[in-house]
Formats: sequence, C-alpha cells, structure tokens
Amino acid sequence: MLEALRRADEVEVEVNAQIAGWLVRGQERVIVDLGCGAGGMTVALAAAAGPQPKLIAVDGQPALLEETRRRVGEAAVETRVADLSAEIPVEAGSADLIWAGSVVHHLPDQLAALRELAARLAPGGLLALGEGGLRPRSLPWDLGVGEPGLEVRLDLAQERWFAAMRRDIPGSVPMPMGWPAAFREAGLADVSTRSFLLDRPAPLPAAAVDLVVERLRGFLDRDKLGEALVAEDQDTLRRLTDLDDELLARIRDELFLLSVRTVCVGRVR
Repeated sequence: MLEALRRADEVEVEVNAQIAGWLVRGQERVIVDLGCGAGGMTVALAAAAGPQPKLIAVDGQPALLEETRRRVGEAAVETRVADLSAEIPVEAGSADLIWAGSVVHHLPDQLAALRELAARLAPGGLLALGEGGLRPRSLPWDLGVGEPGLEVRLDLAQERWFAAMRRDIPGSVPMPMGWPAAFREAGLADVSTRSFLLDRPAPLPAAAVDLVVERLRGFLDRDKLGEALVAEDQDTLRRLTDLDDELLARIRDELFLLSVRTVCVGRVR
C-alpha cells in the first residue's frame, strides 16, 4: 500500500502542486490534510504555504503518518491518528484550510461529514474536497486481443463496485446530490469547483507504468470486480498485469496517463 501511494504521489506531484497553489492564500494559520496517505498533498501544501501556518496531517494508518513526517519534516507537521468514520480530530472553529482528498466518500454519512468539517473551520475558512473528475485513460483502444474499448468496460465495473462499496458501509446514508449542492446544504458559501488535468504522454517513466499496471491489477480483485467483467476481459487484464507477458511488453511504450481531478471548495462566513 505504501509503495503504491508513493508511486501515485510521484506521478501526481505537479497536479498536487497546482491544487495547493490554488487553495493556499498565504494568510492561513492552521492547515489540515485529512486522510493524508503517504503525504504527497501534505508536501504540496507545505511548499505552497511556507513555514508560518501550523500544518496538521490526519490518517488512520500510523505507517502513513510516519512517511508523511519523513517527507515533510518532523518539525514542520503535526500528525494525528484517527478513524475518520468515528471522529475528526480537529478542534471546532480552528482551521483556515481543510483539504480532504478521496476521503469523504468512504464515510457513512457524507453530508453529515461535510457539516462536521465545516464546523471545524475558522470564520472565512475554506473546505476543499478532491472528489470526482474523469477516470484515468492509459491504454490504446485496440490492444490486438479481446474486444476493443476495454477501459470503457472497466469504467462500468468501477461504477458498480463503487455503488456496492457505498451500500456495504455500515450505517451508509444516500446523498442524492452532487458535491456543490452538498456543500451548500452543509452551510458553506462561495461554493465552486475547478478541475486539474494530469497528462503524461507515452512513453511513460517507470513509476507511471507501475502505477498503470497496479490500477489495472486492482480490477482483478474478486471482491471489487464481482461479475462486472466477462471472462475475456478478465483474461486480458491478467495479461496486461503479467510482467512476463508479451502483451504488456508490446504495448509498454504506448501506455499513457490522462485523467482529470475535480476539487470542490466552499467557505464558512
């Protein structure tokens, strides 16, 4: 898990810097990275904000917080271990900026979580969520094996898995609205979104190739895949993720990485 997150941070370093540069205004006193993972966005926030603000990184995995401290610097970040489905370890009214990337959709009641996060913002504070966008594209449309358009079918499999994941969360509450509407429902003002493009053309560096292969391998997880893909597509995925298979060797230099990450922001007045 840690190695996969490190690879993702390496590939997404420029996008993280763009997002942090857009969010940070230079007057923040307390900045929180909620669900910091291996610290990629924490590093970007620290670089954008400089040494003045208090920087807090929160995650449920101590090993990830240790990695974050290593990357940012022990003196530059305060880390807190928490199960975010049970608590948000940030004092009410204290944060000038809260960043939560791909976190809230794992919580049982997403709208209630937004309200909880809004309550932890200082007056004028900003909540920023990295949720949604466009799914990655990495493969040629026709691989020369199986039916063309594999990634379109992977999108459908991912949507089915995501819906099942949400249903299976204990205490899951539906949120039949988009993120901007949910932000407004949670009492946030000045709500807007901005999308950031990740465009890494072929041929990819090794870290990006590894990231693509790991993402494809995730679709072979039976708990995730279920019956969403036909046997032929599953066989193609196995070949694409087998480092000794000639299919992966043949298309390796054609792999690319194109995706869009959308950030929704809202402010407490």
